[in-house]
Parts: sequence; C-alpha cells; structure tokens
Amino acid sequence: MNKAVKFGLIIVGALAALFVAAAIILVLTVDPNDYKVEMAQIVKKETGRDLRFDGDIRFNFFPWLGLEVGPMALGNAPGFSPDKMVSINKAEASIRIIPLLSGEIAIGMIVLDGFTLNLTKNAKGVTNWDDLTKAKDQEPEKTKSDDQTKGTDQENLKALSVQGIEITNANVIFADQQAGQQTTLTNLNLEVGEVGEKVRFPFKLSFDLKLDKPKISTRPELAGFAQFDLDAGTFEISEMALNALGMKIIGLFFAKSANNAIDFSGELTLGETSLRKLMTEIGQKAPVTTDPSVLERFSADIKYNGTGNSASLEKMTIKLDDTTIEGTGSVTNFNMPAIAFAVNVDTIDVDRYMPPAAQKSKTEATEPVQAKEDTAPATEPDLSALRTLDLTGKLTIGKVKAMNLNISQILCEVRARNGILTTNPFSAHLYDGTLDAQSVLDANPKLATWTEKATLMGVQAGPLLKDLTGKDQLLGTTVVKYDMKGFGLTPDNIKKSLTGTASFAFTDGAINGVNVAKMLRDAFNTIKGKSASPDEPQKTDFAELMGTAIIKNGHITNNDFFMKSPLLRITGKGWANLPKNSVDYTAIVTLVGTLKGQDGSSLEELSGLPLPIHATGNLDSPKIGLDVKAMAEALLKDTFKQGTKGVEDKLRKSILGDTKSGTTDDKKKPEGLLKGLF
Repeated sequence: MNKAVKFGLIIVGALAALFVAAAIILVLTVDPNDYKVEMAQIVKKETGRDLRFDGDIRFNFFPWLGLEVGPMALGNAPGFSPDKMVSINKAEASIRIIPLLSGEIAIGMIVLDGFTLNLTKNAKGVTNWDDLTKAKDQEPEKTKSDDQTKGTDQENLKALSVQGIEITNANVIFADQQAGQQTTLTNLNLEVGEVGEKVRFPFKLSFDLKLDKPKISTRPELAGFAQFDLDAGTFEISEMALNALGMKIIGLFFAKSANNAIDFSGELTLGETSLRKLMTEIGQKAPVTTDPSVLERFSADIKYNGTGNSASLEKMTIKLDDTTIEGTGSVTNFNMPAIAFAVNVDTIDVDRYMPPAAQKSKTEATEPVQAKEDTAPATEPDLSALRTLDLTGKLTIGKVKAMNLNISQILCEVRARNGILTTNPFSAHLYDGTLDAQSVLDANPKLATWTEKATLMGVQAGPLLKDLTGKDQLLGTTVVKYDMKGFGLTPDNIKKSLTGTASFAFTDGAINGVNVAKMLRDAFNTIKGKSASPDEPQKTDFAELMGTAIIKNGHITNNDFFMKSPLLRITGKGWANLPKNSVDYTAIVTLVGTLKGQDGSSLEELSGLPLPIHATGNLDSPKIGLDVKAMAEALLKDTFKQGTKGVEDKLRKSILGDTKSGTTDDKKKPEGLLKGLF
C-alpha cells in the first residue's frame, strides 16, 4: 500500500478516535443541568421573560451524539395570561458522529412533544410577542455577498440529511380580544420521513381546528411525498391528499428556481362533495332553495402555473349539480395586476337555486314596511377599485333559465381599463329572436357616467311574457331599440339623468284579456236598451303596434304611438316624467269599417267614432278614463250614420248637460255613464 495513503488513513483514524474520545469526555464530564440557571439568566436579560426547566437535560452517545430536554417553559409578557407563552414536554435531537469527519451533517430523529404556544392580542391591539420582535437599532454586519451566502447555504443543504421529524400533541391558541374571537389548533401531529437532497420523503400532518367566527370545528389531514434537488433547483410535492370539512382534495406541486426567478405549476382535484354539508361545517346555514336537491354535487379540477410575478389558471372544470363550468384565467404583474379570463357554462337553471315562491312572497310582503323604516337616501357605490382595474373577460353560456325565462347562446365580453368598464358585445338568443347590446361605464367623474345601447329583434312577446309573468297579455313579433345615457347609479340619479331615444314595434299580434269590439258593442247596446252580445274570446288582434320616444333628463315624450287592427286604429301622444313620477298621455281609439270582423255582430253606425282615453297623475297608479266630452262632441258631428241619432238626446243630457231635449229626470243622470262603461 502506498505510504501516503497509509499515512492519510492513519491521520483520519486518529482524528476519528480523537473526536470519539472528545464526545465520550463531554458526555461523562459535562452535566448540562449545571447550566440551567445561567441559561435562564441570559434569557431574562435579553427578553425580560422567565425560562423555567421542569425536567432534566441529558446527552445521548454513539453512534448518535444527542441532546434530550425535559419539560420547560418560557413565561408570558407582563399583563398577559396564561403564565406560560411557550412550553414543551420533551425535545430530542441528535447528530451522527462519523459522517462529520467527511463534512456531512447527518441529523437523527428530531422529536418534539407537547409543544404549546399561547398567542394573545389584547383589547388595545397589543400582542404578547411585540416585545420579542422589536427591531434592533443596528443592522447586522454583512460579511459576505448574496452570491457567496447563497452558494454556502446550498453546499450546506447538500451535505445535510435528517433521519426524520416527529412532532406530537402540539397546540397553538390565538386569542384576539380586540376582535372578540379565538382560534385554537390542538392535538397537532407531524411526521416527516428521512429528508435529504434527491430523497423522496413522506409527510403527514393532522390537527384539530376550532374557530369562533365563523364557528368551525374540524380535523384536517394532509399527507404526501416531497423531494428537492439543489443542483436542478427544483422542489416537488406528489400524491398530496387533503381531507378537511368533508372535502377530499388530491394534487401535486412543482417549483423550479433559476436565475433568481421562480416557476411553479400544480394540479388540484376536489372530489364530489355537498356544498350544503360544507356550509354546515363552516357554521353557515344552507339556503332554502326551490329545488331542495341542488348544492349536493360539487367537484372541481384545476391546473395552474406561474412565476414570481404572474399566475395562470391553465384549465378549470367545475361541476355543480347538472352544470359544467370550464374556464381559463391569468394575472400578470402582481404590483399592477392585469387580469384576463374566459368562462363557459354549458347549461344552468338559476330558478332551482332561488328561494321558493312562498318564501319570496313573504319577503316581498315585508319590503314596503322596511322601505318606510329606511328613509336614508341611496348613496352612490364606491367605484374607486374600478379606476385601477385592468380586466379582460369573456363569458359564454349555452342555455340558462332565470325568472322562468329561457335564454341561449349568451356571449358577454367585458373590458376594464383606466376606470372605464365596457361590455361589448352582449348577445343572446331568446324566444325565436336575438338580443344585441353594449354598455360603457366611466368611473372617473365624480358621478359615474354610462351609456346603454340594445336591439331586441324578432322576439315572440307572447311566450316571453307567459314564462315571465304567467300571462301572455301581448302577442306578436317584437322589435325594440334604445340608445340611452346618464350619470350616477342610484335610482334618483338615473331617473333625472336618463337621456336618449327608444322605439318599439309589435307586428301580427294581439292583446289578450280584452275584446275592444265587444266592449264597445255592449256599451252602445246598453245605451240603446238592448241586451249584451254573446260571449266572445277576450282578445283584440292587431297588425301593427309601434312608437318612438325621446328622453331628456328623465322626461319621456311620445307623439307617434300607433296601433292598426282590422277593427281599430289607435294613436297616442303625451309624456311621462320619471323624476316627478307623473304622466299625461292621451290615446285616441277609432273604429274603422265594421265591428263584425272579430267573431261578433256588426255595429256599422259606430264606424269612425273616436274614443279619447286620458291618463294623468301619478306614474305608479295613473288615473285613466274616457274623455267623454270629446267623445260627445264627435258624436254630434254629421259624420255618423243614422243609427247613432237615436242616442243623441241621451248623450246631450248625460254628458254635456244640454236641457234642450229630453225630460227633467234625464238631467239627474251623471256624466259618468259612458265613463263607467269604458
């Protein structure tokens, strides 16, 4: 054998023997319990706290050099309870002796039992750890560059291994007296297998968690495997499994550090769970829904990745009962976040998740009372967050049912930047027609300004109203257009600022619930002393019903209302004032041709008769009546056929109060005869 090699081995052996001898001497001659008082004095001087040893300190020897500490505690800050802030039952740590000779640090099992930490914030916001975290007056001297420190730390970690970690019966209690709540984490157990570079080690964590607000009591359990590679700069967690609050989540995580940058990615899968049970677990009451079977099936699959300054939702699939939601998203530049998302919903019945009809009726019944009690005016919402929001989003929905309305192929694209929120386009298919709209909200002025444009084309009014209200009062193919603008978002500001134009048209339709022809026929049969006509369908057909409106500062003007049917022509004009909640509108109903066109007998003598109907007063409940004086004047003209002459004297006396014809008794009849009939 080479002499140099022999000489080297002799030196190594001598050093090992010397180290072992030193360790033996240390264990045999040094009693660490002799230093308890000195250690307690140092802690007292540095922190003002009492350090108490209630057990012995012992050395272990070969092949591990270890230290075991019995029960000990660190006192609490003055004015705080309990007396102990930190306490342990037992702590053990050891290091293998022989690997030290080759520069390796092989740490044995690290054991910690009965660790208890009491944290408190008093009513004034002072904590029992404030005195331990006061900043030092002087910065620590920097002896090495960041690169040198990083390199040294990496080399130390590569040479480090830990046989395992075992923490049992640990407790953390946080009493927030300022907020009036307490959080306790008890019976914590942590087990970690052998840790070292490129070693795949297991871990398992469990603890009891109790919160006051919200009231939660649960025992989460987390397990999996972890591994790090310092040369590659990677860290990963695999086969992760979390059980908490009745949920089961599995997943993985991977991170890589290179050139002072971090990239990470991961996957999470939430197994099917009940949202109702989850709400109960977190102390919330599950909502009462129209369909009691909803909120029972919820699951999710998520893939994500990111860097130190960005995060991306690569794929998201959420299933809620019979609905599937898929989406992607990203956030870039955490300092000034730019957010983007795209979400697709296949089909959802919103009505299933709404309160039952009986409950809604009860709520609506209490609203007027609440409104009277709450006299404070509405205030503008705080839109300051919108001024710094950078958002781009797209939402698509295959089918949705809401308020009993069925809508499909919904597309909504939103954009927010520099305080301006734009929705363009917003489109949907509904009841054989389409809706196309766009809107802009500018949050920069003191009172936010907004614009709205929309076109409703080809929609069947009857089925829509039937689903919405339960009654198809109006039938026909609908075209509605409007272009509005205003400022403010409270009801009062919207009303007084609303400005723009609107138009509507219904074709080939009908008004259900009223038969104007029969109503007129019966009225004049009563005047002439005849019986009412036989029952007929309560329906008035029309070929066209249309009009336009001009709105300025909440004042709506319509001068071209027109309805055309085989029996009638209706024109109208007037105004409505939204801020003042008032209306003044007149509609003229004119009979054309004969009343025999709609399942009724003919009454040709009424052809051409104009019937003025006037609406005035409060917009919520206007007074509507027949302008009988205008009607009487029209009757007295020589433009009607002979059949109306028989009622001339009666109309003079009852409506105009004319005493030239008729008897004295007729004068006592009120002018409301026709008004009551119509």
